[in-house]
This record gives sequence, structure tokens and C-alpha cells, in this order.
Amino acid sequence: MKKSGFTMIEMLITLSILAILLAIAAPNFKNLMSSSNMVSNANGMIGAFNYARAEAIKRGSNVNIGQMGGDWTSGIVVWVDGDGDGNRAAGEEVRLWPGFDSSSTVNSANANASFSFSATGEVNNDDQLTICDDRTGEEGMRISILFSGAIIAEKVNCV
Repeated sequence: MKKSGFTMIEMLITLSILAILLAIAAPNFKNLMSSSNMVSNANGMIGAFNYARAEAIKRGSNVNIGQMGGDWTSGIVVWVDGDGDGNRAAGEEVRLWPGFDSSSTVNSANANASFSFSATGEVNNDDQLTICDDRTGEEGMRISILFSGAIIAEKVNCV
């Protein structure tokens, strides 16, 4: 009578091959997840800027966008300056975006903490925001905000 099944040697060889494949795949999977997270952060920022611009055009008045906390990774807020003092006050917020994870950084070429879109969709100052994470030599994302209000995203090398 013939018995079916695996021998101990066959099972050990299979497990060894599986362990080798997992050891090769795990670092690549981590890089894939980090890159995906960075692109997601960039898309969120682009969406926030496009939302602020669209709100300014829709409302026919200035709409501001800026850092919620001490930097862009803390979160993004869009607000209408109802009292005209140039500062965000309670109740002026239109929409909030959550912050990024702790491994991400956003650098502003012109050190702008906020922008103001006019009723025509133009922005008060241009800038380039570069999003990178804690990996060195990896690709990041640069978001260019033009005076016309156009938002352009491109891949860049992080240092």
C-alpha cells in the first residue's frame, strides 16, 4: 500500500526556498510602501491646493491655504479670511487635511507657510514644495505652485 504525503526533507527544502524568497522580497516591499506613501502625500497636497483655488474662483474672493501646525507635514488648512486681517481665526476654516507620517518632510523653496488664491485663481506668491522621506537617495516629489495658480508635480531626487 502506497502512502501519500511529504517527507521531512521535502518540507524542509520547501520552507528553505520560501524563507529565501521572503528575505529577498521584504526590503523591496518596504520601499514600495514608502514610495506609495510619498506619492499619496503629494497627491493630498495637490488636491488641497486645487481645492483652495477652486473655492476662490467659486466664491469670487480670496481663499487661503497654509500649514496647520509648525510645518506642512502637520496638516493643511484652507480658510476664508472673513475679517480681512490676513490671519486664520476660529470659524474661518473651510476644510482640513491630516498631517503626514513622521518619516516625511516638506521643504519650501521660498519658506512660505501659506498662500492666498484670488477670485481669478491666481496665487499671491509662487513656490516649490519638495516632499521627501527618511530614505536617502530616493525619489521624492516636487510640487510647483505658479503665479497663475497652476500646480505642477514632478519627481525629483532627494538628498
